[in-house]
Amino acid sequence: MTDKTTIRSIAGYSNEQALWTLLVDMTASTAGQSGQWIVPSPETVIVDGDHFLLDATHEPTAEFFPPEGISPFEEQGFVWSLGALVCYASSGHYVFGGHGGTYQKRHPKTALPTLRKEHSALTAVVKRCLCYTPAQRISVRELHDIAVDSLTRNTQKSRVKRIVPTGAESSQSAYADDVWPETMR
Repeated sequence: MTDKTTIRSIAGYSNEQALWTLLVDMTASTAGQSGQWIVPSPETVIVDGDHFLLDATHEPTAEFFPPEGISPFEEQGFVWSLGALVCYASSGHYVFGGHGGTYQKRHPKTALPTLRKEHSALTAVVKRCLCYTPAQRISVRELHDIAVDSLTRNTQKSRVKRIVPTGAESSQSAYADDVWPETMR
């Protein structure tokens, strides 16, 4: 058992800033590299405070393998897996019904996922990551540049906060027993 927090812990609860940070951090360490590529998946991405780190000690899950497979795993496969990871972090659901690139390989013309409304600014970038043909995918360098620019422009700092009522509504007690219409005697 590990005490490290992974993407699995925040999947479905991430704000837009966290998703842009994920893209910045994952592409920063790999942009321009020509060495070993690691499949980013919920087990291999560690949440370290406000940043994300790749951990090569865990086996990646097949839901994040690109349609062309991972042998050899190169830059364009990394981009596809990263797009699938952003979809997962946004919604808590795997792409293509949990079948990942295997499904997309059998159905190359299938519609690409759209992120939820709160993360709609990332949808176009994620769709460029998840293109079926590796040559059509965005490069790591371009993805990094877009993510850095978008992160600096992003103003969302946290989840949407609950509005506390004011005036007569706020004078009501916060206890459930005080709002029951009947009393027990």
